[in-house]
Amino acid sequence: MLEYSPELQIELKEGETVITYLGDSEVRAVLPVAEKQGFILGLLPHPSLIHGRVAYGVCARLEDAVSDILTAKGKKMLDMMRCNGTIVLNSVKVGEPFTLTAGTAVGEKLLPKILRFLKLVLSLREIYPKPFKLMTRKDKSIDTAALGIILVEHGRSSVLTRRILEDSAANDGMMHALILAPRSIFEMTRFLFVSMFMRGFGRGSFWPEYVGHIKSDGINVSSTEEFVYAMDGDSFTGNSIDLVVTPRCLSMLPGRFLSIDAQTPDGKERFKISSLPTGESKTALLQDTLPWIHHASTEEFKELFTILRENSKASESYLILMILATTLATIGLFANSAPVIIGAMILAPLMAPIISLSMGLLRQHEQLVISSTKTIITGILMALGFSVVFTILTPLKSINSEISARLSPTLLDLGVAVVSGIAGAYAHARSEVARSLAGVAIAVALVPPLAVAGIGLGWADFSVFFGASLLFLTNLTGIVLASALTFLALGYSAFSRARRGVMWALALVILVCIPLSVGFKRMVWEHKIVRSLDGTKIAGLRIQDIHVHRHEPLYLSTRLLSTEPITSARIDQVKAHIEKLLEQPVELEVTIAIIR
Repeated sequence: MLEYSPELQIELKEGETVITYLGDSEVRAVLPVAEKQGFILGLLPHPSLIHGRVAYGVCARLEDAVSDILTAKGKKMLDMMRCNGTIVLNSVKVGEPFTLTAGTAVGEKLLPKILRFLKLVLSLREIYPKPFKLMTRKDKSIDTAALGIILVEHGRSSVLTRRILEDSAANDGMMHALILAPRSIFEMTRFLFVSMFMRGFGRGSFWPEYVGHIKSDGINVSSTEEFVYAMDGDSFTGNSIDLVVTPRCLSMLPGRFLSIDAQTPDGKERFKISSLPTGESKTALLQDTLPWIHHASTEEFKELFTILRENSKASESYLILMILATTLATIGLFANSAPVIIGAMILAPLMAPIISLSMGLLRQHEQLVISSTKTIITGILMALGFSVVFTILTPLKSINSEISARLSPTLLDLGVAVVSGIAGAYAHARSEVARSLAGVAIAVALVPPLAVAGIGLGWADFSVFFGASLLFLTNLTGIVLASALTFLALGYSAFSRARRGVMWALALVILVCIPLSVGFKRMVWEHKIVRSLDGTKIAGLRIQDIHVHRHEPLYLSTRLLSTEPITSARIDQVKAHIEKLLEQPVELEVTIAIIR
């Protein structure tokens, strides 16, 4: 047993075993000697062995570490990483990657965790992304803007890398660079919240959207600006660092937590960098602190814009589907058939140009606004025209339940339109959820109100026409506003550009809200009447199935249950009691049911 000192000269034969009880700095000095002489090294958990213990999977308890060494099945050949020629035990952190390790406080109580979370979130507003260039030894490179970079030799080096790096081993001859490049404070805050408060989050499948990954046997990190980097906790500054992995150069008895690759590694470089900002996105991020909401660049939503431009045109398929949907909806309304009407909702193509209109307003894209507006108006006129013709040709004139359900819109209908608009915009922006658009179409129901409005015109009943038109306008304005705000939240426009379009949509929604508020107030009042009367007993008669049909004067229909025939006098008693209860005159329509 020898006491270590920097002057100690160790001369050992290859294959001999050395067990050390040393801190990080001393182990870092021993490693190159072990590499050169080829002796087998085992590490015990010295209080100062912090990074070395994590890097080589050494148990925190001395007894367990000794047991692992004594029961080891032979030596393992491990890699060694150097940064600018200096041995790295654990990791190199460049820039501001502190938020990558937000969930590392083990056993932390809820209140300190909340305070730490708030401190991290508040500090995000003061962080500036920096320009970085990463180049591998095979001359593959990427120029990006990032808050920071974590470089590790294998995945056991931190809580985050253990979550992310599944194909990582201490003897595969490769290292890993994790590039932290969030586009917005919102994106960063969401990750911080989930990683700190959701227990077991991400095990085996965790990958923040804004983290890029490069796997190589050597990486150079450089910047046009001076940056701070920490190597195993020690801070340095510079404009460039060079990291190289020497494969299988250390003979060691590793701890139980270290991942060893039993197979020969493939040595292939891997890149997962599609989410990193480049080009216009990189330039925008470098101009200021992180924005609250990610502002997608033109190149990022080029595909979406192409789709929206196509959707804004009155194509042949759009016109045919409008005719079919309107005809089907009108038949379903006359037949009082909900399944037929649902089929018309799915066929209707009106949602697509409305979503295009919301994007046009948001981005102040004049051509997109004009094109989508023309397409929407064309669809509306076609729907009204075909439903009017069908109504004139149909010898039916009665307001059934499906028609009447679309004559008195309220604020609740606006709520449905807003939620549907959010879902529709999100489905357009995220192709993987586009299959949900049929459900959105069913929820918001754009064509049936137009068909009812056409029926009203065909009957020359303008109360039907105006009621159904109000419902359609409710859906239209609600979808436009909600879609625009959703696209704004997803970063498809800066708020300074979007303000005018959003204000126009908001003004239209406020105008529509005026009659909707009246309708909602009326609905609440009717509900109170029904709730106060339904099931009550008056003059020995039970009142059931109360319906309000008209307000001026108040017209009610109800069913009276009795065990014996009911006289006119008893019905007058019921009417007088209801008038007294409601404090206003009532016209009463009564259906009598005798119970035997």
